[in-house]
This record gives sequence, structure tokens and C-alpha cells, in this order.
Amino acid sequence: MAEQIDARIQKSQATIINTGMQLLSKNSETSLSDIARKAGVGRTTLYRLYDTKEKLIKAIAIHCLEVFDSATKHLDSEATSALHAFHLMFKAILPLSAEMEFLMKLRDLEENDPEIVAIYQRQANDIAQLVEYAKAEGSLSKDIASAWVVNLVDGLFYTAWLTNTESSIDHDALADLAFHTFCNGVAR
Repeated sequence: MAEQIDARIQKSQATIINTGMQLLSKNSETSLSDIARKAGVGRTTLYRLYDTKEKLIKAIAIHCLEVFDSATKHLDSEATSALHAFHLMFKAILPLSAEMEFLMKLRDLEENDPEIVAIYQRQANDIAQLVEYAKAEGSLSKDIASAWVVNLVDGLFYTAWLTNTESSIDHDALADLAFHTFCNGVAR
């Protein structure tokens, strides 16, 4: 019986997270009651799980960042080079447009929460390590500051997300375009 309750709670949480991500991305003033109604869960259930809007927003942001981690965990085992890892990273992350949209539209959240800042910083450090690996293998110029390359990658994610919201270019084509831009901007 407890397992059924846990499964229902997990299902409710997932539904609330996904619904909250959609609604708050469109309107940051969306109420918890509106999210509960659209998610098909009772307000009591939502308030038991997330008693404030800020806690729900934090949970959604952490969910988004964890989805990015999950989508890129295969890079080490599949990439044949550092540049190939960058290409795989673009291909893995760019389809996650709902998560990217939530984080882009509520960007100031990460500056205010130490847990979110820590996750974001770890992800940026992972990209910085990949940059250093690419420099060591000779794929990237050693003359370009690593911080610049990390910010360039972040900018390419933003540019791809923005392009996706404005046009009908599919995620795979956007990933290829981001990678092409990346290579022609910093690769030898």
C-alpha cells in the first residue's frame, strides 16, 4: 500500500513539475491554484508538496538541470574526441527546449539560490574541463580563454533556443548549426 502511495506522489510531483514548467514559462505570475487545476491534482496535494511558489520554481529549475545532466551522461562513453563530445552535447541538450525555456525565462532564480548556483557551476565546470581536453588534444586553440569558450557554448544554447522559438528549424538541424558555429569560431 505504501508503494502505491509513493508511486502516486511521484506521479503527482512529475505532473506538477511539468505543468508548472509549461505555465510558468509562459507567465511567471501563474498561481499555484492554476498549476494544480491544469495538472489535474488537488490544491491540497500541490501545497503539501510545494507550500510556496518559490519552492515549486526551485524544484522545477533543479529538475531542468538534472534533465541536462541525464541527457549528457553518455558523452564520455560515446565521444571519439573532444569536438565529437561537443557535437553530442548540442544534440542531447537542444531537444530539451521546454527545460531551456523555463531556465531562460526565470534566469534570475539561479543567482538567488545556492543549490541551483552549485549545480549550474558544476555543469559549467564540466564544460570547462571538456574545453581543456579539447585544447590538450589540439582541437581548440590554446590562445582562446577557456571561460570565453564556456560562455560561447552557453550563448550557442541560448541562440539555438531563441531560433527554435522563432522558426521551424528542427532540433537536430539546430544542433548541427550550433556545432558548425562553434567549430568555425574556435576550432583550428
